[in-house]
Amino acid sequence: MCFKRVCAVITFLILVAFTCRSQDNRAEVDFRADYNAVETWRPGLYLKTNAVGLGIAVANMAAEVDLAKRWSLSVPVYYSAWNYFKPTMKFRTLALQPEIRFWCSDNSGCNDGWFTGVHFGLAWYNVAFDGDFRTQDHRGHSPALGGGVATGYRLPVSRRGRWRLEFSIGAGVYRLHYDKFRNVRDGLLHETGRKIWYGVDQANVSIVYAFNIGRKGGQGR
Repeated sequence: MCFKRVCAVITFLILVAFTCRSQDNRAEVDFRADYNAVETWRPGLYLKTNAVGLGIAVANMAAEVDLAKRWSLSVPVYYSAWNYFKPTMKFRTLALQPEIRFWCSDNSGCNDGWFTGVHFGLAWYNVAFDGDFRTQDHRGHSPALGGGVATGYRLPVSRRGRWRLEFSIGAGVYRLHYDKFRNVRDGLLHETGRKIWYGVDQANVSIVYAFNIGRKGGQGR
């Protein structure tokens, strides 16, 4: 009877030791995975241009920097100062739309994949579409102010990941203080007004080039 009890105790101790060893090994693997994830992730700097903006003759450039894993700041600038073939058609603007982004995936060495963002918008404008009136911000110094939300996706398209494509769409709400003029040369002021505008405020198909700005020692792109 004593021999059986001793065997049972020894067997129990062996099982406890084996279980503890397995947990230690699992913890070590998890630690190494977390350590490697920290070591291989490196912040990036991205320069990009929106092909949709270029398609409507609005010059644009954006810079984005990784603030942390899953977080980045993107600052696009849009500029247009010309007419569309004749003086009664134009979309002149100087606009900025800084955006804080949250990236949904943390499984790669950089911020890629799906993201959501919150942006602020500031835009001076002078717009006419060959109709009876031309609209611009009040006296040329009352830009549209507002902001909104966006979602999108970014993916590498080159072997080393330097080149990427980014797709996004967003909507927002803006406060406008505007002047409306007759859409002729030196047209007279028709009215001055204020309104709240809401709708789609960004549609991007962007070509992106990435730079590594993290410290040396991590895994490059």
